Amino acid sequence: MENKKSYTEMMKASAMTRKRNAERSVMEIYIDMLLYESILKTQKTKLLKDIDAALDHKDESLFMKLTEELKEINICYG
Repeated sequence: MENKKSYTEMMKASAMTRKRNAERSVMEIYIDMLLYESILKTQKTKLLKDIDAALDHKDESLFMKLTEELKEINICYG
């Protein structure tokens, strides 16, 4: 005896597959956003610490370079 699915069952299965794929895509986007935000915060924190160190050592050229990098990050990514 053959086990054939009805058209309705096949359509339901197809809809569920599309829904799972859409949910997976949204989850992947969310994970990418979280990782990117974490990396960006880490970069900003490191730049701020390096800027403080440049000020402590009175290294004007390094200070200017680092503040320009921080400005660029803030302009591009907020």
